[in-house]
Amino acid sequence: MTLQMLAHELRSRNLQFVQAEQELQQIEARIPQALAWDQPMIGMEQTPVPRSPLNVNRSQGMSYRLTQTMSFPGKKRLAADILEAEAGSAGAQIYGLYIGLLAELKRQYYQLLALQQQADINRNTIERLNQVKQVAKVRYANNAAAFVEYMNAQVAHGSAENDIYQTQRQIEQTQQGLNVLIGRDPSQPLAVTVEPLSPLELAPLAELTSQAQGLHPNVRDSAYRLQAARKSLDLAKKAYYPDLQLILTKHSNNPPYGLAGNEYGVEVDLILPTWFFEREKAGVSEANAGVISAQAGAELAWRQVQLGIANAYSQLQQAIKEKELLQQRRLPEAQAAYRLALNGYANNAGDFNGLLLAQQNLRDTELSAAWVDNALHQAKAALDAAIGQGMESP
Repeated sequence: MTLQMLAHELRSRNLQFVQAEQELQQIEARIPQALAWDQPMIGMEQTPVPRSPLNVNRSQGMSYRLTQTMSFPGKKRLAADILEAEAGSAGAQIYGLYIGLLAELKRQYYQLLALQQQADINRNTIERLNQVKQVAKVRYANNAAAFVEYMNAQVAHGSAENDIYQTQRQIEQTQQGLNVLIGRDPSQPLAVTVEPLSPLELAPLAELTSQAQGLHPNVRDSAYRLQAARKSLDLAKKAYYPDLQLILTKHSNNPPYGLAGNEYGVEVDLILPTWFFEREKAGVSEANAGVISAQAGAELAWRQVQLGIANAYSQLQQAIKEKELLQQRRLPEAQAAYRLALNGYANNAGDFNGLLLAQQNLRDTELSAAWVDNALHQAKAALDAAIGQGMESP
């Protein structure tokens, strides 16, 4: 599976996304509820009723009543706006979850590729040690004192075989971790393939920081929270305005249950704020504090994003330099040193310990190259996460 395929599996199968998206749908379902009219009330009144309120059959008067409460214009719209902002915040959090899990997916994916490279290096090491053993065998056939060198080569060969087993175990563990992350059974076989990589073009830091303003989920989340806080303040100020209650009444000429009659009544009630506006003042103070808190949170989130981008950018630059150093100098030098040591030893002009040291240095350098390549991919993935960039734009 390629990284793109793994990312698709992650988004479609990971249960954390299922849970988060259902929570978002719950918030979105509250928006039409907030905009809906208040529930009407229908009542029936029997009056007067002689002797006992339960003596309905002897009622001398009856009326039907319909009561409807109406909020002051704008209150329901503001309540819905708050929920819409909360839904936007939840959507940003879902994208933040995706960015975080995608970063972990990339980490394990590139670690698995590095381990596979390490396994190839271990097999190459076995082949080189077989060459050393053959040369040592020829030498001790002509010189019994060289038998110790053959035994040392055999010991190094056994150690390299043990490295193969340990690396294979690490590969299996990483495969299991990837399976769990994408919502599959841990024991399910998993084969990953390397995607063709486009040349790494590192954009200027200022440009990446500018991208993060519109992409990073924490920035978007804090913006939605600030929007919700401001709408909450507007709604708190609306509490000073009265709500309305309308009551329509129809009087019946045939109590207790008749409908005949042409007499009606209408009543309009104002639901006023509390005495001295105590609750309303406290509500506005609370909402003001919420706005200030949201503003501070937005500023803090942006500063943290800027710091994260700067750190990730610096780590990526360092990884690029380390890879260039390994590819241009250290790896060619180690390869040349091993070839010279092997030729010298085969021609009785070199030291056996020097040959083993050259072989070990070559192996270590090859491993360093594999893991530096992994570190480069990890640093690029960390920079993408710091910007808020997924496999595709949200």
